[in-house]
Formats: sequence, structure tokens, C-alpha cells
Amino acid sequence: MAMTDSCKRLAVGGDKLDRLTDLPINVIHQIQDHMSIEDASKMSVLSRAWRYVWASNPKLVFGARFCTKRTPSDTIEIISTILFQHHGAIKTFFLDISIIPSSQHSVVDRWMLFLSRNGLVNLTLQNQNNVNAPYKLPSYVYGVGLERLGLLNCIFRPPCSFRGFHMLKWIHLMRVAFELDVAHSSLWMPNLKILCFVYCSGLHFFNIHAPELSILFLHSCGTLKLSSFMECGMLRTLGFTSQEEVSQNRQDKAMNLTDFLSCWHNVSHLILGRYFLKVLASDTRAESLPTRLTNLRSLYFAHYNFDDEDQIFALLRILRSCPNLKILQFLVSS
Repeated sequence: MAMTDSCKRLAVGGDKLDRLTDLPINVIHQIQDHMSIEDASKMSVLSRAWRYVWASNPKLVFGARFCTKRTPSDTIEIISTILFQHHGAIKTFFLDISIIPSSQHSVVDRWMLFLSRNGLVNLTLQNQNNVNAPYKLPSYVYGVGLERLGLLNCIFRPPCSFRGFHMLKWIHLMRVAFELDVAHSSLWMPNLKILCFVYCSGLHFFNIHAPELSILFLHSCGTLKLSSFMECGMLRTLGFTSQEEVSQNRQDKAMNLTDFLSCWHNVSHLILGRYFLKVLASDTRAESLPTRLTNLRSLYFAHYNFDDEDQIFALLRILRSCPNLKILQFLVSS
């Protein structure tokens, strides 16, 4: 009787496994995406079909948890094996290279070369711990039709022929050093919608043209060149914050609050840090803006100081021009 029950349970279990195997492969890949890479790889031992499923997943994620469990040499060996035994396109690749010493960044270069030839559209590289050893993005990556790009602690030095990622829709860069040739610093991003730069340097050589841009956020990026964004008429969310003083003479052109907001009158969400607010308030003492910000719904001030006359004045000018404002928030300075 017990043997009969065991056979029934085995039959039921096998039936469930077969039904899972019969699912469309894109559905199985989506199931694997919610698993750790270790658990997903274990499924490859189930059958020959499951080995193909594992080796053809277009999304590979090697996060910090995966990489820090092993020595750098073991991590490199495992990732290399998975990559070079892969079948089909790898569209999404997420990698934390913090554990890999800078002396072995050439291994990462080889991975990037392999990915650049295999349909990559979504790339994220994190280099959290090697603050003094940023990873330099290899030249062949700039020729990939990327749609999303995320970099942490990297060097962005494209070849002179580079004119921009024409397919890029989303870019988030943190602690990235731009090393652009002054004569070739204009980048054309016709499909870019979201741009976020945090603690980036070298932006004074950076000239971006993104007519479809809807979200722009800059935090502590040193000398800025905002004039290239002045014609972005699709902007809906703007954020400018900084942890250090932003001097007016460090901008590529004198920009007061009136010039700043009159170009982006369709903005619905605005985030301003105290230093930018002070710089942008250094214009005429008119009580209100000449442009009414009728679309502005949310206004957020970071590290606001109610004892600063310039910040108070800038706040009042904006409020008088925002008849439809719904949300007003302050992060108060100490």
C-alpha cells in the first residue's frame, strides 16, 4: 500500500514538472528571473530541456550577494563559464564587480566584448567598493544599441567617433567620471527619457541633446552645463540638488530663476536644493515669475533654510506663479 502511494506521489510530481516544462520558454525565463542565479542554475539538472532553458535565459544578474560569497577567482571562473556556455541573446546583464581587483578588470572587458556581440540592451555595472579604482568602460560598449545604462564608479571615455546612444531610453550614473574630448562632446540621444547623474564629474565637457527627455535629476555634479537641456520641452520632472556650494560663475551661462523655469513651463514635479535655489534667485526682485507654472503640481526643497533671505524670496516667487500646486515639501537644513 505504501509503495502504491509513493508511486502516485511520484506520478503527480512528474506530471506537475511536465506541465511546467510545457510552458512557453519566455514564461519559464520570467519564473527564473524571480529566483537567485544559484537556484535557477540548479534547475538545469532536471533534464536536457531544462539545461537549454537555463543556458538561454536572456537576463543574467550577478549581484553583490552572488559575488561576495566566493573568492574573486571563483567568481570570475563561474561567470565566465556561464557566459561562454550561453545560447542566444543576453539582453539584460547586471554585474557587481566590487570584488574583482582593478588588476583583473581586463576579464570584465572580455565579458563586455562578448555581451556587445550578443544583443545586449540593458547594462548595469556596479563597482561599489573600489572607490580609488573605477572601471573604465571599454570602447566597444559605445557601439552597442543600449536602451538602459546604469554605472557606479566607472570612467566614461568614448572614442572620438561616438555621437551618443541613439536607442538609449534610461541612464543612471553615480560617481562616473566623464573624460570627453572637448571637440567631440556633443551627444545625440533622440530616445532618452530619464537621465540621472549623482556625484559625476567632467560634465563641463558634456553636451547632450535629448528632445524626448521627461525626467532630469542632477546631484552634486560640480560644474554644470545646463544650456544643453534648455530646449527639452518634454521635461516633466526636474531635480537639482548639491551638497556643496554652487557658484554662479561656475555655470556655462548666467542663469537666474526666471531663465531657468521659463524654459520648462510644462514641469509638474520640481526638486531644488538650497544652493541651486540661492543661485537661481540671484536676479531681479520682481515678486512673481513672468511665466506662470500652471502645470506644476509638486514642489520639493532639499536642505531648506528658513533663515536664508534668498531662499525665502525664491520660494515666494515660485509660489506666486503656481496656481495649481498640490504638494509642497521641505527637507529642513540643520
